Amino acid sequence: MALSRFLTLFLIHIALLLGFCFAEDPFVFYNFEVIAINKQFPGPTINATTNYNVVVNVRNKLDESLLMHWSGIQQRRSSWQDGLPGTNCPIPPKWNWTYQFQVKDQIGSFFYFPSLHFQRAAGGFGGFIINNRNIIPIPFNTPDGDITILIGDWYTRNHSGKLIAFECTIWNVSASGARPNPQGSFRYGSINVTEIYVLKNKPPVTINGKKRTTLNGISFVNPATPIRLADQFKVKGVYKLDFPKRPLTGPPKMETSIINGTYRGFMEVILQNNDTKVQTYHMSGYAFFVVGMDYGEWSENSRGTYNKWDGIARSTIQVYPGAWTAILISLDNVGVWNLRTENLDSWYLGQETYVRIVNPEATNKTELPVPDNALYCGALSKLQKPQDINLATSITGGSKLFSTMLMIASALLFLSR
Repeated sequence: MALSRFLTLFLIHIALLLGFCFAEDPFVFYNFEVIAINKQFPGPTINATTNYNVVVNVRNKLDESLLMHWSGIQQRRSSWQDGLPGTNCPIPPKWNWTYQFQVKDQIGSFFYFPSLHFQRAAGGFGGFIINNRNIIPIPFNTPDGDITILIGDWYTRNHSGKLIAFECTIWNVSASGARPNPQGSFRYGSINVTEIYVLKNKPPVTINGKKRTTLNGISFVNPATPIRLADQFKVKGVYKLDFPKRPLTGPPKMETSIINGTYRGFMEVILQNNDTKVQTYHMSGYAFFVVGMDYGEWSENSRGTYNKWDGIARSTIQVYPGAWTAILISLDNVGVWNLRTENLDSWYLGQETYVRIVNPEATNKTELPVPDNALYCGALSKLQKPQDINLATSITGGSKLFSTMLMIASALLFLSR
């Protein structure tokens, strides 16, 4: 009995002691603020079918400019819709702007996100699913379900007015002239390479007192005037077509230097990662063929290890620390296309460039005209008119009938804070 009483008192004292300890332990509170789309975080998943036209009206309720990028969507003939600072002027606060593009000859899982001001770290992203057409079977059994998982890094920067509204309309169109199946090969190993670029990244460096990241010794500076708009309106001095094919031997520098790709050329790109962390590289506008990867420094002899028969076509690829990855790209999509690391901090600090591909014979068959609702900035700011709701919802190259159908079928979605 005495032992029982002792144990009871002992346990009571232990419980009180633990209670006092927990009472004195500090609490840490956080308020996580995110960028929501249509009151959702992550944003709503866009579901489409290959060759459909997708129309997304974006209402920017942030207190800063915005661009939405559709990562992995190839934007055939229309880099105007890619939503990156090198290709588009930002959507000003409280404005809305309509994207329209065709998901041409693609199936798979992709995603969208805001591409300015580190906004992606605070949210504003969502899934983008492109399904196969019923007449084109998929090369595997029908899945039991489809679960979209989005993973990202959390940074500490806040964004006020964290609301974006999406209105998405998807149109079924009959498309002809299918390109080679982007999910497989088309004898790429027998095509003569016309351009070779060895792109090397290193750990961050200091340039002019600022922490920067580089490719081949160049830390990219986004132009005030988007590259393709500068071409269209013959604005000089916006960029340089002198991106080095091999790493520079001199000190690193900050420039708007881009790659001059040859239309219908075939480019070999070696991504050499001399940093201590994995790099994930992405190229807009294309599905490239991954033909090789290995540790160490790439050399001409490394081509002997290439897979020239059945490489996988994709828009994003990893490069391990102290290693290289080789890709082949058929330059058949006219426009200006971003080639970047997907590591958000490194991308933000300049580890990117653009590939400019121009058809010498200008034709709407290879590149769509400037959209009717194009935004203007930089050297072309004087062309920008005040926000006009009719202009903001106009469609690229669309007929009056198509615009009328869109306005009848769709209504703007508003968000309350």
